[in-house]
Amino acid sequence: MQLFPEKLINIWNGWEVRVLVLGSLILQIVLIILGSRRKFTASLKVRIPVWSAYLIADSVASIALGTLATSKADCDDKLSESGNALQAFWAPFLLLHLGGPDTITAYSLEDNGLWKRHFLGLVLQTGVAFYVFLRSWSNSALTFIAIPMFITGIIKYGERTFVLRSSSADFKESRLSFTLLDLPPEYIIPDSSYLVQAYFLFKSSAYLFANMILDYYGPYDLSYLIINKLSAEDAFKLIEAELGFMYDVLYTKATIVYSHFGIIFRCISFFSSVSVLIIFSTIIDIHAYPIADISLTYSLLVAAVFLEIYALILFLLSDWTKIWLLIKLKTSEYNPTSRKLFHLLSRVFSYFHSPTVIGSPKRWSRSMAQFNLISYCLKDKSVTRIVDFISKLVGINYWYLTQEDVDANLQKLIFEQLQDKSKKIICNFDDYVDKRKSLKELLDGRGDYGLKWSTTELDFDHCLLVWHIATDLCYYPDKFSLHREISKHLSDYMLYLLHFCPSMLPKGISFETKYKDTCKAIKRTISKWKVISYHHWSPGLVCNLLLQDYYMKDEQGQGEGEGDMSVLHLGCRLAKELQSKKIEWKTINEVWIDMLTYAANRCAWKEHEQQLTNGSELLTYVSLLMAHLGLSEQYKMKMMKTILERPDREWKHYLL
Repeated sequence: MQLFPEKLINIWNGWEVRVLVLGSLILQIVLIILGSRRKFTASLKVRIPVWSAYLIADSVASIALGTLATSKADCDDKLSESGNALQAFWAPFLLLHLGGPDTITAYSLEDNGLWKRHFLGLVLQTGVAFYVFLRSWSNSALTFIAIPMFITGIIKYGERTFVLRSSSADFKESRLSFTLLDLPPEYIIPDSSYLVQAYFLFKSSAYLFANMILDYYGPYDLSYLIINKLSAEDAFKLIEAELGFMYDVLYTKATIVYSHFGIIFRCISFFSSVSVLIIFSTIIDIHAYPIADISLTYSLLVAAVFLEIYALILFLLSDWTKIWLLIKLKTSEYNPTSRKLFHLLSRVFSYFHSPTVIGSPKRWSRSMAQFNLISYCLKDKSVTRIVDFISKLVGINYWYLTQEDVDANLQKLIFEQLQDKSKKIICNFDDYVDKRKSLKELLDGRGDYGLKWSTTELDFDHCLLVWHIATDLCYYPDKFSLHREISKHLSDYMLYLLHFCPSMLPKGISFETKYKDTCKAIKRTISKWKVISYHHWSPGLVCNLLLQDYYMKDEQGQGEGEGDMSVLHLGCRLAKELQSKKIEWKTINEVWIDMLTYAANRCAWKEHEQQLTNGSELLTYVSLLMAHLGLSEQYKMKMMKTILERPDREWKHYLL
């Protein structure tokens, strides 16, 4: 007994190849349009389609190629038929799809490590496409115009394999050696173009991400001079452009596209697609083929041309092209005619790249995720069983998250606190050189401020949870202030990292237990108060009840948890101490920034690389700012000494 009617099976057999090829085309369009957007957005509306298209695209194209090969093998005596001949023409386009767009080669770092699998796929799929092509060989024009598309498909697939290999962890030297143009240090300071500075920082941060010591590899002490004199907003803008370069190298075809070979390959693929479309439209007799196949073929050709034009526009409007023009303008080896040409090109580029034409370029999400423990406990009690089941099945709870902008005020507070730490090194340089003090000791500070029992004397994950609860308990009864709002946002952001990105933070082995026990304790407190309708519950009300419970138990000499050391109890105790000592929100704010820098200094660069695909994390920006300001153990102390001992007064001016 057949599961499906025979008529339906026959229809599917006749349309199977067409559906697969069309599906492969649609997936490629999704990838090229949305592939690069994930570097500046954390929205699931972008991430889920890109993730789905990336996982499915290769399989659909491979199945389509296999189906074409099978249909040719089964219909050897019918190869001269028009339908089979036209469908064989689709094989090079499937190779093109397997090569993927320029905007995305890998979805995650782990995909770069699979370059050997892609190389094997390149060999096998090229062989299958060549098999289909040879079996349908004839003296018709259709066969000959397939040759340039076949070459283009091999180029695209080969590019993808090469880029995956060069971006993998085993070939970090390829990433380090990749240079668009040499950039002499004398062109850096002072400099009016932040892109030139960002490109220079990108070249130095490549060694950071490779876990190497910076001062072994060139004059990267200039990083301090670049960053230190900037405003907070300009410093973040500079890091934003720097990470944009890093994202392109890791997850796109930048290493091949912005090279001499890449330009040649782009020209070949562009002219091949355009010429084949023109020839097919003028020479091929479309009436000799099924209308469905003709329509799909035109779709493949038009889409190929469109994608090439779209890639060309992205190429011309990219930071890479602009930096190439700026560097060319700065070099002195060109004659006046060349200077005028590059100047004209730079002005044209600047016009089309200006905010009035295409809007302000955005290179990261400029936001930070927020996850609040008390709000989560309230929502968790109201969530439906179906939603709860799905969240546990899939393993994500993103509907509990909100987003807050990383505005100029927050940037300023973070940057100023980092500069203060950097100045401590300069002002007490001899102490650090003689090792009476260590850089590690400075970076280990978590905002003591007379509250060591709640900071350095606790494990980091324990400390973070305690301060998160205390911040909430102090937040709701208090009046509005800038430092109050920033402290709340940083508190929720750090808890988001601890819960959703734990690999980015140093955490103790008991984190999960502490977290779950704290959630249960908060829910128990909520359950005690049944006199109020559940719909009237709010985080502020819960905070008030938590404090009331703490005061009652404190008066009765009772504590919650063994030795009064539960997270909730310590959080309430800290909140009471902050309120009784009238500690200002500015101080609480500094504690949270200290915890942010503490975590940033201990986060592996591999984790930062991974988060570039999710709109980037604020923690990554803080880590790079710290590194460029000398607040990193990857910076040798002699680098600072080199800066201090420069006889040139202008260099000293940048330090003071």
